[in-house]
Amino acid sequence: MTTTRPTQIVLAAVGVGSLAVALWDVLLGGFHFNVLGIRVSSWEAYKPIRVGLLAMIAAILLNDRTAAADRTSWRMLPRWAPWIAAGVAVVSVAMAIRFGIFAAGGADGYGYVSEASLWAQGRLVSPDPLAELRSVLGPATAPLGYRLAAAPDALVPVYAPGLPLAMALALKMAGPSGVYYVVPILGGVAVWLTFVLGTRVDRPLTGMIAAVLMAFSPLFLFHTFLPMSDVPVTAWWLLAWVLALSPSTWAQAGAGLAVSAAVLTRPNLVPLAIVLAAVVAANRPRLPRLALFAAGSIPGCVSVGAINAHLYGSPLAAGYGPLDPMYAWDHWPANLRRYAGWLIELNSPILLLAFVAPLVTRARFALTMLAFFLLLLACYLFFLVFDQWPFLRFLLPAFPLLFVLASAVVVRGLERVPFALGTAAVLLLCVLLPSWYVRKADSLTVFDIERAEHRYPAVGGEIDRTLPANSIVLSMTESGSVRLYGKRMTARWDLIAPERFDDTVDILGRAGYEPYLLLEDWEMPLYRKRLAGASQYSELDWPPALEYSDRSQVGIYRFADRARHRAGAEIATSRITYQP
Repeated sequence: MTTTRPTQIVLAAVGVGSLAVALWDVLLGGFHFNVLGIRVSSWEAYKPIRVGLLAMIAAILLNDRTAAADRTSWRMLPRWAPWIAAGVAVVSVAMAIRFGIFAAGGADGYGYVSEASLWAQGRLVSPDPLAELRSVLGPATAPLGYRLAAAPDALVPVYAPGLPLAMALALKMAGPSGVYYVVPILGGVAVWLTFVLGTRVDRPLTGMIAAVLMAFSPLFLFHTFLPMSDVPVTAWWLLAWVLALSPSTWAQAGAGLAVSAAVLTRPNLVPLAIVLAAVVAANRPRLPRLALFAAGSIPGCVSVGAINAHLYGSPLAAGYGPLDPMYAWDHWPANLRRYAGWLIELNSPILLLAFVAPLVTRARFALTMLAFFLLLLACYLFFLVFDQWPFLRFLLPAFPLLFVLASAVVVRGLERVPFALGTAAVLLLCVLLPSWYVRKADSLTVFDIERAEHRYPAVGGEIDRTLPANSIVLSMTESGSVRLYGKRMTARWDLIAPERFDDTVDILGRAGYEPYLLLEDWEMPLYRKRLAGASQYSELDWPPALEYSDRSQVGIYRFADRARHRAGAEIATSRITYQP
């Protein structure tokens, strides 16, 4: 026994150290240094993971051979669970900051970040700097993330106010960069709340496993990197679940306020509050609990209606415009196939265990949690059909519930094996499956997203430095980021009628603007197809003035250069590359 204890400590230290090295390799790309002329390095996480697992399992087996019944690893796991879950939540935040996007581009990033600035200024209606050209450009004066206001000289954001409000608070507290920390922090909160939820409906070990799987799920991981509303709305619904499960009557007011925050973040999910109301009513006294829950929930719904009425003319209107074109009864077969396939492809078949949890576990509210998932699925089953896996994000608010139920099934099964084997199985599950998740995410280029999104500030900064102050850039995806980083006016080329495109370019020139065209590589076929036979500029048959090359290719064309190029003049192209 005297030799076993030191050996066990050494093995545990080697295991923890090796897993820490693996995490370092993932977060920071590895390390190298010299000790007494000997080079020490680590670049590939799978090697220290393998060493760490073997050492930890050996330490567990040695401990359980000699430990008292109440000191076996299986008995100790519930005590370690909160610390492990908290550590994983911190790792989630660290990974989101390390690999996340600290730039506002495209529709979502620019839309949310710029709307946060409006909230911080105490207004939601923004002046339209191209108002005098609205008769020529029409809706093309509004960048992605915005639409024309009812007033003739204003623009309004199209996104729900929940995330921008949180970003506005961060902006006030920490400055412009603060907006980009909101999603990573709420991601860490969501991981921790997954643990709390699992503990409340089953046991700490269930919550710990669910938190680990949630943190490293490729879909969740990806969306903690993005300044979008999917992770925040997941965190708010999770908070509502945790508080609704509380025996405290007054906690139901907090559950209602969490529902308000979720509805402000994504208003179309308001039906999910019905499921939470059933959870609230499961404990006595029912009427006071429901009254407090409703008192907290109603403000969010009323606020959304008031904001919609102010911006779009009706409490039931949405920033995206009429909902009829987005929903159709015949969408459900394609959506069901895609969501089901992505759910398993991204998370492994282990998630299917959630659907047998009501039959084989004693987890509280298992059926209610599955009802939450099915109602969430129904909210999107008839929505637009998408072909790319990131759109599984619509179902992200149910992921913690599914992981909790699947983990409850796993823990129930492990109760039937010897304690040491059960602990080893938990360790293997909590290391190997997240490792597979990380590899899966890497194969989907999740960790390249920061470099890919670098094009927005890089291109915008070059435009600010080199293009004339009177430039107007016809663009689509970068119509917002060029305004933010390039400090130049933009108009949407995709919203200009093809037969009026050339006339519009001429009118902009006569109005005192120097018109340019910005196209990302994937936009070029769309641009050519849209203007084919209708515009002299459709073929892009002249060199760009600026060109960005990296994960994406971006070309910026000066319209006046086409005539010069056809006359034999040489057009110089300035090239921009990725600078980490």
